[in-house]
Amino acid sequence: MTESEAHRKGLFAATLGALVGVIPPFGAEPEGATMHALRDELARSMAELRMDGMPAPYFIAYTVVDADTIETGASFGALLPTTESRSRRLQVELRVGEPAFDNTNYRDRSFLPTRAQTRTLPLADDYQEIRRQTWLATDAAYKQALEMLAKKRAVLQNETRSEDVADFHAQEPSSHFEEPDTSALPVAEVRDLVRQASSVFVDMPLVYNSTVNATLSNRHITYVNSEGTAFTRSDPHAAVWVRARTQAEDGAVVDDFAAVHGRHWDEVDRDGLLASAREVGENVAARRAAPDLTRYTGPVLVTGQAAAELFAQAVMPRLLGKRAPDMTPQFRRFGASRNPFLDKLGGRVLPRLLTVVDDPTIAAADGFLGGFPVDDDGVPAAPTTLVERGILRTLLSTRNPVPGVDASTGNRRGAGPLPSNLLVTTARGLAPADLNEEFAQLVAEWGTEYGVVVHRLGNPSVSQDGASTARMIVLGASQETSVEGVTLAYKVFADGRRELIRNAEFTALSEAAFKDIVAVSEAPNVYTMSYDASDFPSFSFSGVPAPGTPRITISIPDLLFEELTLRKPSENIPRPPVAGHPYFDDERG
Repeated sequence: MTESEAHRKGLFAATLGALVGVIPPFGAEPEGATMHALRDELARSMAELRMDGMPAPYFIAYTVVDADTIETGASFGALLPTTESRSRRLQVELRVGEPAFDNTNYRDRSFLPTRAQTRTLPLADDYQEIRRQTWLATDAAYKQALEMLAKKRAVLQNETRSEDVADFHAQEPSSHFEEPDTSALPVAEVRDLVRQASSVFVDMPLVYNSTVNATLSNRHITYVNSEGTAFTRSDPHAAVWVRARTQAEDGAVVDDFAAVHGRHWDEVDRDGLLASAREVGENVAARRAAPDLTRYTGPVLVTGQAAAELFAQAVMPRLLGKRAPDMTPQFRRFGASRNPFLDKLGGRVLPRLLTVVDDPTIAAADGFLGGFPVDDDGVPAAPTTLVERGILRTLLSTRNPVPGVDASTGNRRGAGPLPSNLLVTTARGLAPADLNEEFAQLVAEWGTEYGVVVHRLGNPSVSQDGASTARMIVLGASQETSVEGVTLAYKVFADGRRELIRNAEFTALSEAAFKDIVAVSEAPNVYTMSYDASDFPSFSFSGVPAPGTPRITISIPDLLFEELTLRKPSENIPRPPVAGHPYFDDERG
């Protein structure tokens, strides 16, 4: 008996004990027809699924997502289309080979990740139909897995992996069960609020384009795997995005956004949303006539929303334990680059005054919306210290090991690892007046005419054009990080005078800049965002993150950088509209 066969038989015995032995008759199944059908088909597949001369699966996991969703919006007080949908989808994860080397983590010349086998399930709890669809999806997943394993072996048969890292890590079985949220989504209330928020812009003729989009979802997840882990988890989410855009007289595009999140609709801050809408419009209108920042190198104080967005876009991707996939040699250089933080474990990546902890156990009642009881692999949630006094201790990981991180931290969310509630803390924070004084002294030491304070930054998941800008990337060898453009910043002069900056972008931003943060505020900023780290993020029809996109809450202080470089945006400037804005014509009349 081979090692893989012994491993599979051991897992199958555990599966039978964990699944079949404890399942009551179908009519008495407390977890519903869906879980019952998944357990039965899982046990049968582990026992019988094998093609002649081919390896049997050593691991199978089923995930079913039931979702009720609403997407709606408004523009200048006029409602946009509303979509309401209910869905139930099955996803199959199936592994053949053995944990040390299996069919996963491989991409062929298309550079696309292996497509997961998914099926649409009936909305009714029809045991027989759910089993039939699960059987078909499992069969397709098994054949695909065999094909991928053969291709992967062929690619690596004449090579030795540079790093001896297994493809899968064992995990103790666990269980967690929650009742689904069956409350109806308040369609009328949502439509009324987005219409009211968008009406703010009717009185702002300098704003050329604006939308307010809302997405609500009640998602209930059912999961079971061949090791005996099973869970059900409710994952409701409500979010509203406000976006505004205009053009200056020279054609330069000026835009801004704001977002309000809650687990449930009644947690969305209505007054805060209306205030944010007005603030976004006023910001866009004011910046329209402001000068661009030609080029600046020197001290930069990054505050509030900008501190959270900058950290999320420039540092957070490197805290994720994701492996570069195996590929054919001729295409390998075009694949994903290696995360530079894999070589920084045990080294300093931030100033010694900062510690970073991911904690999914923080209650949502405290304003942290990224938490969960178990991750998408069923691994129980627990805090993880990522950076301790500037030293990188580990990366967030799933059950797919990476060099230096073998076990899961319980952070699988979707296709890979993601943070939950990310806490950037310090024991040496400064009061606002002291931080401003430190900033002023630093500017004086540099001998520059002014310093720059950045308050707001764009987000790659929110696009005015209905598609991701996809600029959040790490450029391999140069280790230069690209982040979204600055949407609110000021020049601050020695006499206290402030001058608004129209547009600017960070350039030559590298990890060394974050090690040279010289001071931070004592009070943190708590900021929630939707975040999709997959290769091809999902967007709704309106260009905002799709319902169900993972949300992350970041708590981070204001950051004082000793040296950063900003410049005028490098993109070409589009021509302004040929005819004038009708609001201008009305005013002139």
